[in-house]
Amino acid sequence: MILDTATVDSNVALESDVCVIGSGAGGAVVARELAEAGRSVVVLEDGSYVRSGDFVQREEIIYPRIYRESGTTASAEYAVLVSQGRLVGGSTVPGFCLCVRPPRAILAHWARSFDLPGIGYEGLYPHLRKVEKQIGVRRITPEQVNPNSGKLLFGSEQLGYRGYLPFHNRSGCLDSGYCALGCTYDRKGDMLTTYVPAASKAGAVVVPDCEARQIVTQNGRAIGVDGLFNRSRTGTRYPLKVRAKVVVLAAGAINSPRIWRASRLPDPADEVGRNLRLQPHVAVSALYPESITAWRGIPQGYVVDEFLRLDERSAGHGYLLIPTFAFPVAAASVLPGYGAQHRELMTLYPRLGAIGIFLHDHTRGRLEFSDDAPPTVVYRLGSMDSEQLVEAMVHASEVSFAAGAEKVFLPYNDIVTIGRRGAYQAIHERGIRANDPLFISYQPQGTLRMGGNPRQSVVDGAGEAHAVRNLFVADASVFPTSVAVPPQLAVMTLATRTAQHIVANAEQYFR
Repeated sequence: MILDTATVDSNVALESDVCVIGSGAGGAVVARELAEAGRSVVVLEDGSYVRSGDFVQREEIIYPRIYRESGTTASAEYAVLVSQGRLVGGSTVPGFCLCVRPPRAILAHWARSFDLPGIGYEGLYPHLRKVEKQIGVRRITPEQVNPNSGKLLFGSEQLGYRGYLPFHNRSGCLDSGYCALGCTYDRKGDMLTTYVPAASKAGAVVVPDCEARQIVTQNGRAIGVDGLFNRSRTGTRYPLKVRAKVVVLAAGAINSPRIWRASRLPDPADEVGRNLRLQPHVAVSALYPESITAWRGIPQGYVVDEFLRLDERSAGHGYLLIPTFAFPVAAASVLPGYGAQHRELMTLYPRLGAIGIFLHDHTRGRLEFSDDAPPTVVYRLGSMDSEQLVEAMVHASEVSFAAGAEKVFLPYNDIVTIGRRGAYQAIHERGIRANDPLFISYQPQGTLRMGGNPRQSVVDGAGEAHAVRNLFVADASVFPTSVAVPPQLAVMTLATRTAQHIVANAEQYFR
């Protein structure tokens, strides 16, 4: 059941075995797993229930409706823009459907360095395969590679860089290209079309338009959630009280720590909101002699992993090169330059392609909290990550020229152009400065990290809070480090493991 909050006209009180906060890649998975195991489940989502027919493919309409802060949230020094979905299904709904398995080396590093037995690849594989089947993971075919992805593929092959056709969770894709605005054709295997309906069918009650304000505890144990409706029949923000035996926090790596702090939950390790990894993203744009129409087709149809160097002991370093593009409003906001120069660049829009740099960051940011505002993101790229990003911009430029680009536009605030292959002095001389380039993050991680040592982590390997019984976290907050790849599968896999742990220990949690 998905509650129509337009019918709410008074305070609401519910009881259930489990209350899940968030309906994205973590929360929807936990809700389905526990509902299908016979547990009563209530899911709270502060975004709206937006159906496929509502995705009208208009940026000015959709961004405010399905993204938190109407699109992006700026960090304290305006160094990073964080973009997150805010609707039933979470960020999986406007996501690009890349399904990359968490790397073996990263999982081995987590298991070894953070005392997390069972987090290795072999231990997680059954949960991973279950997720892949549920969301319909399949490999992108050569015929589905659009011209923008084709430029990355061709250029990297010319240079001998290792890459691959990735897996994704679309079925019968119509190549419209509107992935970031939600799929009006229901061809994505996102949470809105897979796990949420399945959880509802199994008996879960999904409550959209409802902000979780506080996790309620008693004698050191989570016993429910208090919230407020954002929408009602009368316009009043009526309270919602859910009393449950287990609470699962899955509101994302920015919002989950906010709820933790607002609930005044214990934080003996002083780790809540720390260890923030953003896997920051910048785009190197290129002008080609022919029309690319990069906004059509599957947006990310090829991945270059030549420069991602992973290690079981240190987690490694490096970056992925992934095709990227955006529709005009979003493209205008990230392309360099001002005034007439920017306008001229936008007239070249049909001939532009772009390569996204997806950084496996070691920089550890943090969240700063206040009582009356969302958390402030504090993040400034460290020296090693800055060096990696400079290298990445050189390689992205090399690939673009090898693919036939006439010129390359670097992702600085003003227009910095490279006119020929090999002329990369501008990258090395300019380097990385404060707020220049401006990074975008789609995958914040690590702010409630898991670990075996309660003095250095917030939750254990099953996602249960060290300091609060019957409270679990099931989103990217739990990652001990950057996961180095698009995190959708990693979040869903760990959430499945958490749900199965709760099911297997039902006598402990539901007595």
